[in-house]
Amino acid sequence: MPFLEKITFVCLLLYGISTSISISANNFFLGIIFILFLYNWIKRKKVFYAREGIPMIFLFFWRAISTFFYPIHSFKLGGKFWDHLPYYLIPNLAIRKGKILIYATLFTATLISFMGILQAFFRFEYPFLPSQLLNKEGEFVGLNFGFRMHSGGYYGIITVFCLVFFCFFKENWKLRIFLFFCFILNILAVFLAQARTYYLALGLVLPLIFLRKGNWWLIFGTYLLIVSIAGLLDYRPELEKRFLSMVTVEKDMSAQSRLWMWKTSLKMIKKRPLAGIGFENWQEEVVKYWEEEKVKYPLARIIADCRKYEVEEKTLLKAVQSHPHNSYLNVAVEDGLIGLVLFLFFWVGNAVQSFRRAKKLPKGSLMYTLNLAVGFSLLMLMIGAFFEYNLITARLLLPMTFLMGLSYLPENS
Repeated sequence: MPFLEKITFVCLLLYGISTSISISANNFFLGIIFILFLYNWIKRKKVFYAREGIPMIFLFFWRAISTFFYPIHSFKLGGKFWDHLPYYLIPNLAIRKGKILIYATLFTATLISFMGILQAFFRFEYPFLPSQLLNKEGEFVGLNFGFRMHSGGYYGIITVFCLVFFCFFKENWKLRIFLFFCFILNILAVFLAQARTYYLALGLVLPLIFLRKGNWWLIFGTYLLIVSIAGLLDYRPELEKRFLSMVTVEKDMSAQSRLWMWKTSLKMIKKRPLAGIGFENWQEEVVKYWEEEKVKYPLARIIADCRKYEVEEKTLLKAVQSHPHNSYLNVAVEDGLIGLVLFLFFWVGNAVQSFRRAKKLPKGSLMYTLNLAVGFSLLMLMIGAFFEYNLITARLLLPMTFLMGLSYLPENS
């Protein structure tokens, strides 16, 4: 292997490993990958790009126009595009041993999951880590996330990958059994994160993976999942309470505040449908609606309910200001319906193309399995995007675009 290929391989290996450990390390290795891309570009004088990646480039051009009117957000705009770079850079690099890159990413994440499970069930402590794997509320947040929705999304991706590789990749039986146990550990980590969004998203996607394998896989796989989840919920009452809260929306403050944010988002879209209110302007604009409606139903009731649990109004407002807890509404509000169309073309287009590429590849091959895993992971994230900011945050974009980039490599990689 030539020296430059070795450097490229090591950087990508460390990037994949660091997706579950440190976002700072992710960005550091991405910087080196960017330099390697520039070197390859100058040397080869040509760049590969996927057609389904073009809409995101147009979306950022569209966003850049708004920064002329709101220049304070231009730095954030560059940061958001940086998070998508692995998708565009990796297919242009000379890479071999792609299987090692994927397994290193999956197995490192699984190790963190296993350590978190030991801490949750047996009170293990890790004094050598910069932070513990569970937060004060007992939710699994891992090393790199700090918030249950981010850890739930990331380990949801790892769960899907482990199951797809167990079901479809032609490997020796020992490694496939190990992949199955990785799947079990990571889905347990998602439950310990108490991220309801990914309870729903995985609940819809995992049966589809079983169905792709066959009808009997769907029957037995779904049955085992239901029995295992029922046993876990019976063993951990706090998880049962969190799980059942999905069907008691009217009593859940978080759900009620989201409903208010979604209705407010629709009002903003109706006011400025095409161009939106401008990139990153939700935080400022939503305060105007808050001040106007906080004495009216239903917002007044939400604030009153928060006070019962000793949650201050400013704490609730801060959570509301972060984003509208819906990736599609977030884009439609800030970038208008034009931006939303481009956003959907990118994510839906990549999911569809992943399944199409898999259809053309030899069944059981690495790239066949990788493209299936990317397609199902994107489907899971797009379901979760109805309730979260997951298709916009760096915590999930940096690992997901890395795996998407690897799926464009040639079969002999």
